[in-house]
Amino acid sequence: MSEESQVLIVVDVQKGFVTPQSEHVVTALENLQYEFDYVVFTKFYNPDPSPFRKLLNSASMAPQSPETELALTPREDAVIISRPLYSCVTEALLVRLKTWGLKEVFIAGIGTETSVLKSVTDLFELNIRPWVLKDLCASEKGAEFHDPAIAIMSRLIGQQHVITCNGAEANIARS
Repeated sequence: MSEESQVLIVVDVQKGFVTPQSEHVVTALENLQYEFDYVVFTKFYNPDPSPFRKLLNSASMAPQSPETELALTPREDAVIISRPLYSCVTEALLVRLKTWGLKEVFIAGIGTETSVLKSVTDLFELNIRPWVLKDLCASEKGAEFHDPAIAIMSRLIGQQHVITCNGAEANIARS
């Protein structure tokens, strides 16, 4: 693997999170995955018990339910990591990044204000540089939640790390 290798982390593009406000990222991310050396898809699930069930009274996204299925087709060599919390920064992800020798990632997906925000912050705090593809992130609740989350990420990890993809380009320019 070269120092120029790039990984794309696609957060929670699952059937249960695709709404009219978030569906625009599905096809774009399905196409973009082929422009990266590595791709990781993350999947949220809500087991019983969980803080989502206990504190938010939410039983959606139950393990093995159709809503937890990916809403796109991952490429053949994609890594898929499931987890029961907001952050996709799990031991499995960290082992992959270490194996690949990567200290920076590109990240996009659904749940800008939840899973994307929490994951980006966790990556940053572990000294892994996150590049947020803001035009390929979405909230299933719409711009009312997406836009403030982008602003918060810009503040937390630096505005220069929140970039626009502008389509599937083979080598995404870092600002």
